[in-house]
Amino acid sequence: MKKNIGSIIVILALIGFLVATFFLQYEYLFLTRIASLIFALVYLVIEVKQEYFSSKKPLFIFFGVISILGISVCIILDETSATDGFNARSFMVLVFVFILLVVSYKDLYNKNDAAK
Repeated sequence: MKKNIGSIIVILALIGFLVATFFLQYEYLFLTRIASLIFALVYLVIEVKQEYFSSKKPLFIFFGVISILGISVCIILDETSATDGFNARSFMVLVFVFILLVVSYKDLYNKNDAAK
């Protein structure tokens, strides 16, 4: 149970960070931050309803693919609409999201194996 509360705290900290970025640089990667905020809220729901999603792993994988594709499209839209040119560092957001997805999937996998 401690691991579940720790994951929820990390997701809440991420949501707090994303909300705070809207006050710092509101014009930079605007669509990406909105999409990330939406996906973070959904991952919070997944973390709270972990028993359901541990039995429905293909649904979690499908949502992970959708979130990676959605964030990459938002990054491309943000970068093409920016006036200062293309910034390749913006795609590091995808690496961060992918790492979080892998850790979340391993957490679901371990919880499911422990329940058996």
